[in-house]
Amino acid sequence: MTVKIGMIGAGSMARHHLNGLQRIPLAEIVSVYDVNREGAESMAAIVGAKVVESVDDLLNPDEIDAVFICAPQFAREDMEEKAASRGIHLFVEKPLGLELPSVLRKEQAIREAGVLHSVGYCLRYYDTVQQAKAYLEGKTIHLIHAYRFGGSHPAPWWRQQNMSGGHLADAVTHQVDMIRFLAGEYRSVSAMFGHNSINGLYPDATIADGGAVSFTLSSGAVGTITESCVSLHHSASTIKFIGADFFVELSVNGQVLTIVDKDQQITVTSRKDPTYEQDKAFVEAVAAGSKDGILCGYENGMRTLAFTLAAHQSAEERKVVEIDN
Repeated sequence: MTVKIGMIGAGSMARHHLNGLQRIPLAEIVSVYDVNREGAESMAAIVGAKVVESVDDLLNPDEIDAVFICAPQFAREDMEEKAASRGIHLFVEKPLGLELPSVLRKEQAIREAGVLHSVGYCLRYYDTVQQAKAYLEGKTIHLIHAYRFGGSHPAPWWRQQNMSGGHLADAVTHQVDMIRFLAGEYRSVSAMFGHNSINGLYPDATIADGGAVSFTLSSGAVGTITESCVSLHHSASTIKFIGADFFVELSVNGQVLTIVDKDQQITVTSRKDPTYEQDKAFVEAVAAGSKDGILCGYENGMRTLAFTLAAHQSAEERKVVEIDN
């Protein structure tokens, strides 16, 4: 069957999905909505889709089987619940929101509706990340060291804490999620955030320019995540998993895998496009009526969000915050 898709949002992330969906024979993009009608028209023209006047118009189960929700996290309102209540399968970009109660409510609505769902943690779909997961299965990790440094997002809303959730929630969430995916659930978090540089570049910014996060996992492993969104002369994104008898590193956002132990020292670079692989898995799941192949559903993405929110709570309250699993 052909999976008929509606797209909410026409920004850079939506266009990235559009590029991938065009390569999937089962996918047909039939409608687009964005508050910026000019942007919606521009994107719709690429695939011959129609532009609709509202989210309600787009979420028509007679016209679409699935929806890609690529609107910014502050602007989603009840899109997920509406889609689920109408029997429309949904893909939602990360992060899922800015506060947990509304995301919990959405998760319940999606679960009770029985629709298929996927969240945009695309790095899980790298073959290198899958290889790392298979290697680490059953091994004892005692230390995790992660970092992500780089420039900030170009959209002005991204620099507002109450709209983006900050760099940890919006971008470094990929590293937060990969740690969960490969090493298990978080148990506690302690975090500090700074504002030393960002207001010199963007006087109206309210997000932090740097963060230092310490955590424990349910397994007993401990680790750190350090991050900066105003590192203009150095970019990097790496996670290191350290055991007594092995070392695993995923760098370049998971694209490059290194494994070292007494029997081997290998480095593998993925040639896959993880967003395409993620979108293909979702479209194929909808076509088959099965969640097989979807690596991150809504409840799973909600757990990653919960950690980033707990990190900011820790910084505000100056205490260790326990993670509710």
